[in-house]
Amino acid sequence: MSDQPPQPPGRLARGIPFGRIFGVPLVVSPAWFALVVVALLIGPSAIRDNVEVGRAMSYLVTLALIVLVYGAVLAHEASHVLVAKALGLRVGRVVLQLLGAVSEVLDEPQTPGREFLVASAGPLTSVFLAGVAAAIGAELPDHSVGWLLADSTATINGLVAAFNLLPGMPLDGGRLLRAVLWHRTGDKLRALLIAGWVGRVLAGMTAVAAVVVPSVEDGDSSLATLYLLLVAFFIWANASLSIAQAKVGAVIPGLSLSKLVRPALTVDAQLPLAEAVRRARDIGARALVVVDGRDRWAGIVSEAAVQATPVERQPWMSVSDLARPVEAGLVLSPSLSGAELMTAVQVTPATEYLVAGDDGKLQGVLARTDLIAALRAAGVR
Repeated sequence: MSDQPPQPPGRLARGIPFGRIFGVPLVVSPAWFALVVVALLIGPSAIRDNVEVGRAMSYLVTLALIVLVYGAVLAHEASHVLVAKALGLRVGRVVLQLLGAVSEVLDEPQTPGREFLVASAGPLTSVFLAGVAAAIGAELPDHSVGWLLADSTATINGLVAAFNLLPGMPLDGGRLLRAVLWHRTGDKLRALLIAGWVGRVLAGMTAVAAVVVPSVEDGDSSLATLYLLLVAFFIWANASLSIAQAKVGAVIPGLSLSKLVRPALTVDAQLPLAEAVRRARDIGARALVVVDGRDRWAGIVSEAAVQATPVERQPWMSVSDLARPVEAGLVLSPSLSGAELMTAVQVTPATEYLVAGDDGKLQGVLARTDLIAALRAAGVR
């Protein structure tokens, strides 16, 4: 499961639409198909070692096990989705990935109790399914196809529950830890920071296990080593993201748009770029805003675009050649601050924004680079 506090734009992996879960889009990462291919290559042989079946049947059983594995993962995520929606939280989508699945919860749980409920739903579902499958498997003849499927289902769900209960971000156990710390300290961001660091420790331990455990066992375990290293990388990357989110969350309330505004020069669309740059430097302006014949804002000139234009070409180019049209969402109120400011730049990603008061008077330009610099100055990396 994944829930995201306000942050700078630019995330969410792409995938292939694959239906819906409780009305939430299910997306399959292309990398997932690689794991299916590997399972089909090595699975049938392992099936024949445990169950007396023919070659063709071993492939069918392998396919059934693939369905059961990802059925367990999706059941786990579906429970997160169901509880989150029952609590009024929006869920963007469920992404089936190489190492499992992620439910992208768009709203931050407002209480530690809600965080606990959403996080615990998945492991509880997995434990329940493991118990049911184990009970069914106990009634079937050993080493029969039915027994293998039931036993595998119990094992898979047990592993999913155990793995997700590890107490570090981004796992469910990390969110449970965060909920408990949040409840005890009343500090949501500090709880997230601690859970993120615990997640990094878990990632390190997993990487060590990937190298040490196979070395004390016989046989070829290169696939197990690779898989554990991928898991370690996944946990480390997402735990690091949680730490960054905690730092951003601590800084965001102190952000004020009025302190980040650059002075801007308004220019006619046909003015040569070189002349516009000269005028801006003369008055100390750090942004160019294009106006039409009625003095209405028509475009914003990107600082990066100006810097990328060779000096010798600037006299022969008009300002309008580099201007981006002023669209809805590119005009911000100077009163914006904190989470409202971050949300505004998330909704309409851009490199520059106009800043204007309720009276329609232009106050300047917000450059995204200045916003990022403010976050970095506060220790956010």
